[in-house]
Amino acid sequence: MLTIDVRDNYTLDEVAATLTSLESSMPSVPLFLSLFWIRPWLELCETPPLWLTCQHDGRVVSSIFLSTRGYRLPKEPFSSGWFNKTGEPKQDQIWIEYNDILALPEYRQAAINCLLDWCEKQPQQKWILEITDKAADWQHHPAFNIEVMDIPAFRVKLSDAYEDYNAFLLQCSSNSRSRIRRAMKYMQQHYGELSVKSLGAQPDPESLTRLMSLHRHRWGNTSEGSGFDNPLFVQFHQALMANKQQHTYHCELLGFYAGELCLGYTYNLLSDDTVYFYLSGIEYAEQSNRFQPGLIMHTLAIAYFARKGFKAYDFMGGDSQYKRSLSNEQYTLTAVHLLKRTWLTQLLSLIKTVTRRFR
Repeated sequence: MLTIDVRDNYTLDEVAATLTSLESSMPSVPLFLSLFWIRPWLELCETPPLWLTCQHDGRVVSSIFLSTRGYRLPKEPFSSGWFNKTGEPKQDQIWIEYNDILALPEYRQAAINCLLDWCEKQPQQKWILEITDKAADWQHHPAFNIEVMDIPAFRVKLSDAYEDYNAFLLQCSSNSRSRIRRAMKYMQQHYGELSVKSLGAQPDPESLTRLMSLHRHRWGNTSEGSGFDNPLFVQFHQALMANKQQHTYHCELLGFYAGELCLGYTYNLLSDDTVYFYLSGIEYAEQSNRFQPGLIMHTLAIAYFARKGFKAYDFMGGDSQYKRSLSNEQYTLTAVHLLKRTWLTQLLSLIKTVTRRFR
């Protein structure tokens, strides 16, 4: 039987020791749950989250962090808890995917149940896990009703043959293949040969500044905004880039060129044999339909990482045409909301159902 330990007073070194021990006992650890990601996130949390660990015979077998937030009237007349997030939009722009409990495989379900047993006794009536690829394991506790929102996600399963991008293009649809080849031909004829350059985990300041500027130009005026306008987001990713302690996980910035023209950059998180494409900055030097720098950049990146022996190029969550055009596998990430079975949450759920039906 597992016991749970809840702490609001801990040091980063204590967290580091525990997570390092857990990671060393697991066959694989999602990058977003690893010390590589968690430590800089904790360093930037304005209010430190609770740290919950489950133990078996004195041995820590799981770890997760939890922040609570008050009422969000009129939308939600009760307080909520967030797993591995803060519930504050600015802080949560440091976007986590593959969210979950970090647990030894043989204790995983028992640790989730133990955690939710504890949550049941707390005053918060809603508990939020966003976004996860293991939603099913969180949906069986009798104390909670479950609301889920599925988010399409996409990746490319890489093969050694894809180090030649022409081999990769053969697995794309004929329409996508023709579109990309036309774009490449146009780029080469008007600007010069296509190339990709690794700028490493710690890119030069000029390239990093240019990436930030291009990203702001594309996203700065949208409802989501550019993370690079958010100092917390910038500090977090600077910390990831500067990390020299974790050899399994690291960052890599790629620059893409047509002759002397820089087409843009991709910022990637690397874990074992998987590349997680996190964001890009693209130079739209022309408005012509034949100028397709984004598709070209990803095609060259896929070839580059296949050459380095990676097995997956993961676009992660979000539905976009370019992801559908380039990917050869679709999967699902899920936002899981666990609502305590009370008259208030059931009334709110009924109101939501009626509202949706009559829209």
